[in-house]
Amino acid sequence: MWEPTGRKVEVTLEKCITWVVNHLPAPLRKFYFRYENLILYLIFGGLTTVVSFITQFVPAYFLGTGAAATVFCTTFSWICAVTFAFFTNKKYVFKSETHSKRAFWIEFFSFYGARLVSYFLELAIMLVFATWLGFNYYIVKICAQIFIVLSNYLFSKLFIFKKRDSSAEVQDSASQQSLQK
Repeated sequence: MWEPTGRKVEVTLEKCITWVVNHLPAPLRKFYFRYENLILYLIFGGLTTVVSFITQFVPAYFLGTGAAATVFCTTFSWICAVTFAFFTNKKYVFKSETHSKRAFWIEFFSFYGARLVSYFLELAIMLVFATWLGFNYYIVKICAQIFIVLSNYLFSKLFIFKKRDSSAEVQDSASQQSLQK
């Protein structure tokens, strides 16, 4: 983005969030900082849900809601939503910094592993309630998402993006660099 003076102005999501929070009334600002992690998780979880809905419903519109189409649409939706969630949770919600490739990939595969559990849970919910029992496809998807968001938060907070000993990670990064020489 360019200012009228010709200077480049960098607009980042962090700056936008900071600006909004700084303009909140003091009690709301205090509330935000007290529950920042949870509030950001809900915001980005909501955006992840939007990604999930769009990538599930658009293909379902064209493919239908039979068992095979449900498996395909749910799988496609899961891949898109989990990829979006990983990067937003890592950067904005849990502010997780990895200083080595190994640490990044451990975090990445831990995240996807936990989400794989929730994928099979969501797939089972969609197949049982929407396809086999005939409940409304869209209502089932919304209910499944509520349950999935809650369980995913617990996995992320307690296991995946937990605060690590940064000195051990820096040592790991240094040992990898020495191996590459």
